[in-house]
Amino acid sequence: MVAAGMWNPIVFRRINKTWRADDLIAAMEDFYLRAENLLWERFYHPGTLLRKHSSELEKKLWLEKMPEEAFAPYLEEVQPPEAPHFKPFPYGCGRVHQAGHLNVPLFLEAARRYFEQHSLLRTMDVDFPTEPPRTNPLHFLGFHADMLIDCRGYRAGLEGFFTYLPFGLAKGEVLKVRCAGLDMSETFNAGFFLKPLDEPNNYQLGATFSWDRQDEQCESWARENLLERFSKHIDHPCEVLEQKAGVRPTTVDRRAMLGRHPEIPQLWIFNGLGAKGVMLAPFLAAHFAKHMLEGEQLDPEVDIARFASHYGK
Repeated sequence: MVAAGMWNPIVFRRINKTWRADDLIAAMEDFYLRAENLLWERFYHPGTLLRKHSSELEKKLWLEKMPEEAFAPYLEEVQPPEAPHFKPFPYGCGRVHQAGHLNVPLFLEAARRYFEQHSLLRTMDVDFPTEPPRTNPLHFLGFHADMLIDCRGYRAGLEGFFTYLPFGLAKGEVLKVRCAGLDMSETFNAGFFLKPLDEPNNYQLGATFSWDRQDEQCESWARENLLERFSKHIDHPCEVLEQKAGVRPTTVDRRAMLGRHPEIPQLWIFNGLGAKGVMLAPFLAAHFAKHMLEGEQLDPEVDIARFASHYGK
């Protein structure tokens, strides 16, 4: 599992709120807290994020937007930490509230266990046929179903029945590092992130972006890139314990892809959550379910109908 599981309501470029941030955070809190109660695990960790301003312009925009009603719950200007391991903060720093992280492996393990106990999950390797099923109900891989939803992440952009959609897949790599004595309790962001892990002195360091490869092989350049960025801002020994690579199911317009296949109404897709899956999934899953089961109109910004002209090309 590669996903850092972090969420952050602020886009640091121009200091804007992420798409539908208020709705996403409300849906997250409701869903993950209910999931914790159902699954008897604690994996939802709301908190704060310390952002090192990258320029005088970023600081200016931060201070301008901080008192605005839309941004006041999220932005705070703070004094740079006095810890000796931090290198100078020439433009100062701010704190983002209502950020946090999800322990994704624990969440998935607990959910899988629950589904298996209730006979709601079957796991198998799938070789997709070249032609999509067209029967109603669908006969697919030994199943009979009224609907088939493709939610395979980046694989949907490489194979299957929705490859016509304009994914913009982005490979990313992260490191698990040991920094004895660093003693950081909140995620630090300075063009990279350093997130405290549950194990003492262990952190996750990320992440790289690469658009020219779609594989899960770790690369030496990514490791060196992350360590270089770390050392630019933090003066502390850093031991690499593990390196992981994955591919984000990002899209050309940075919006999710939800909807029905243009020719086969029984085929659906729920995908394109990119690097913000933890934050987007609860809200979009509920929205998608209401569309499929109750006929609620999909938000045009995430409806794959926006790419209808791509089909058949």
